[in-house]
Amino acid sequence: MKIVIVGAGKLAYYLIRELEAEHEIVIIDLDPQAALKFADYSIAEVINGDGSSYPILKEACDDADLLVALTDKDETNMIACQIAEKHLGVPASIARVNNPKNESVMEHFGVDHAFSETQILARMIEQEIDYRGLRIVHRIKNSDHVLIEFILSEKSDACGKTMAEYKFVHDSRVVVLASKDGQTVTPIGSTMMEAGCQMMMVCAQKDIEQIWKEMVC
Repeated sequence: MKIVIVGAGKLAYYLIRELEAEHEIVIIDLDPQAALKFADYSIAEVINGDGSSYPILKEACDDADLLVALTDKDETNMIACQIAEKHLGVPASIARVNNPKNESVMEHFGVDHAFSETQILARMIEQEIDYRGLRIVHRIKNSDHVLIEFILSEKSDACGKTMAEYKFVHDSRVVVLASKDGQTVTPIGSTMMEAGCQMMMVCAQKDIEQIWKEMVC
């Protein structure tokens, strides 16, 4: 992939270390010294300029597959993503949100994925405290549903029952089940659930606590 990164800060530095071996990367930053930070890395191009400027983005985004905006200004990140997708044909965008209150605003204005480091940490802490043994794998966009993962407890009434026999919480459903020996299946009505199997389930966020009580703790 060709990835354009707006903002040559520490987050970009460590991200590039993970991505440079397999992807073509272009960096945009207002700081003329930004290139020096990446002199030892396989960066295709470092552009000195405003990452929310159309001419600068046009130069960088030719044949780009993804734009990642990581500056410390939410307005810059949002505008960069909007220009890249709506005017330059970049298929996808990701924006850093410095003020957590702006996350929903960015998504409302068309940013594919907006992430707040503060909220990510808060969710991790909340999940660890409230639902030990269960984790949220993915939050489904424009929905109150999430994808969760857990190990079925031996104390659960679901043990020894098939998918058809067990009454799941509301409209929750198991989408992947892995047995203790590592065999993974897409469950059907006759699939048996056993203690220790790993389960991935789609459910409403409000139902997580009840699922945790019935199947995990």
